[in-house]
This record gives sequence, C-alpha cells and structure tokens, in this order.
Amino acid sequence: MVDERVVFWLRRRTALVDAVMAGVLILGCVLCGVLVDAEADYFALSVAVLAPLAIRRRWPEVSAVGVAVAAFAQWVLIRDTAGALPADIAVPITVYTLAAYGRGYSSRIGLAAGAIGAVLGGWSWPQLPALAHVIVGAGLASTVLAAWLGGAWQRARRGELLALAERAELVERNRDQETRLAVLSERARIARDIHDILAHSLAVIVAQSDGGRYAAQREPRVAVDALTAIGEHGRRALTETRRAIGVLRQDAETEPDTVPSHGFADIDQLVGEVRAAGLPVELTIDIPDGLTEGMGSVVYRIVQEGLTNVVKHAGAGARARVSIVPREGWLRIGVEDDGRGTPGSGRAGYGLLGMRERVAAYGGDIELRRQPGGHLLVARIPLRVEE
Repeated sequence: MVDERVVFWLRRRTALVDAVMAGVLILGCVLCGVLVDAEADYFALSVAVLAPLAIRRRWPEVSAVGVAVAAFAQWVLIRDTAGALPADIAVPITVYTLAAYGRGYSSRIGLAAGAIGAVLGGWSWPQLPALAHVIVGAGLASTVLAAWLGGAWQRARRGELLALAERAELVERNRDQETRLAVLSERARIARDIHDILAHSLAVIVAQSDGGRYAAQREPRVAVDALTAIGEHGRRALTETRRAIGVLRQDAETEPDTVPSHGFADIDQLVGEVRAAGLPVELTIDIPDGLTEGMGSVVYRIVQEGLTNVVKHAGAGARARVSIVPREGWLRIGVEDDGRGTPGSGRAGYGLLGMRERVAAYGGDIELRRQPGGHLLVARIPLRVEE
C-alpha cells in the first residue's frame, strides 16, 4: 500500500518529478565531465540538452524544441571530436514524451526528427569505419523507435484506463438510478397498499358507525353487531398497515412481515363485508382457470377500491353491482352503483391513480365515468393464463 501511495503522490506532482529528474541527469553528466576533465563546451551542451526536460510533461512541444535545438547545436559543434554525449539520453526521452503526452502531429514530428538525428549521429560519428557508421545509425534509430513505441503504448494505456474509469462512473450512475427507481417503485407500491387498506377499512367503519348510531336506540343488537364489525375492521386495518410499513424497516436478522396477498378467492369475503356495512351488492363472477396470482391481487384491489368509492360517495339507499367476467380476450371488472351522490372533487384521487398503475402493469386500462342513475368503474385486463 505504501508504494501505491507514493505513485499516487508522484502522479499529482509531475512538474516537480520532471524538474528533479532533469536536475539528477544534469548532475550525473557534470560529474562524468569532471571525472574525465572535459572541456567547457561539454558542460554547456549537457546542460542545454537536458534542461528542457524539466518541463517535458507540462509543455511537451516546447521541451522538444529546446532539446532539438540543443542537440543540433551539439552536432554542429562537436560532431568531429567527441561525437555523442551522455546528455543525449534526452533525445529518446523527448521522443517518448511526445508520443505519450504530446499532440498527434507533434508525436509524428518527434519520431521523424529523432530518426533524422539518428542518421546524422551515425554518419558523423568520428573514427569509425563505414560499416560501423551504419550500425551506429541503426542502433540510434532503433532506440528512437523503441522510445516512440513506448510512449504510444503509454498513451493508449492511459486512454484505456480513462475509458474504464468513465465506464465505471457510468455504471455507478446507472446503478444509483436503478436503485432510486426501485425505491420509488417500492414506495409507490407501499402507498397503494396503505391507501387501499385504510380507505376501504375506514369507509366500512364509517358506514358501520353511522348505522349503529341510528339503530342504537331501537335495535341495540344491531348496534352491538356494528361495533363488533368496527372493531374487527379496525384491528385488521391496523395489522395490515403495520405489515405494509414493516417492509420499510431493514433488519438483517428478521424477514419482513409483508402485506398478505389477496386474490380471487377473497372477493366473496370482501363483498360480504361491504354488505354487512349496509350496502347491498350484487356479485357476478366468472374467473377463467389458470390466471396468475398477481392478476388476482389486482382484480381484488380494483373491486375493493370501487366498493370503497360507492360506500363513500353513492349516498344513502344506493346499491352496487360487481361483475368480473371474461369478454373477447379481456377480463372485464365492473363496479357500478345507482347512487345519487357525487364522486368528490373532479380530479382523480390516489385510489384511481393506484388502480391505473396496477392495471397498466398488466397492459390493461381503466375508466371511471358517470352514467344515468349512478357511476361505473370499468377495468380491462388482457387474459393471460399460466401454461
């Protein structure tokens, strides 16, 4: 881990690293010159060739121009005497830098200039036979080519790492978005469940309490039955609400106690509860075999919400008709009343919104409209049976 921290620290301080590297190379060349008792032009040219490396990654092109000018001056001044200098290591370093950090055109120009320099160096090397000039030039050219290939590989690797980082960031954003959508979807599902539970139970409780209040003086037994039904509905609503809210808790040691899934088999009981609350309900049900449990839950919630609206808005003396029948490849769910009341405000409530979301998940549609003598809620769901 220490070496990774060191590398990370150095990558953030490229200017300092380049300056230190150039200083170390200059110091090494100066010490070599002192050991061999070199002339003054050796020290001057060594410093001139190596100094531009201090800015090689910050300004690659400027650094390359400085190295090229100093290297050409060296070739002009001492090509027939000392020939090469230890400081000439700056040439392949510069070619590498242009390939790795420079612009595309400067990388190619650097390769061409390095190749020309290799030819000039091999041609003018002093005190060598003809074949040796060719060998030296080829060796210098291969060094320049290797440096350029190394820089190009470094550029490609850096681009690949950048692409991987961008891809990882995109994946992370997508994962966050998916998580957010999942949370919103679950929140909407819980809101629908809680609305369906409370709206239906409270509507029945209100109807039972009104009926019990009117019957309290004349028929105490009816009032007692009403209070009993109120207690049962209240306890059931409390239990199901706790279960619905319980899925919001994240407890690794216990499984959430989710809301029980109601289906086709529970519709008779639902209608019976509404009848007990004082609303006459006529039920016609014809369920094809093989329908999914999810569709049964959707149908149950539609009937529950429809009857809840009838209890709340149809008014006294209203009657309801519920029909669940297949029709031309669709399962038609109808909840109709003959009440004279009004369905609240003109805008759709949360109950209708929840029903539309449930039905839309199965590719169906739903409509609530006023008709002569009451209101009609109609939902259609494509018939899909399990093979």
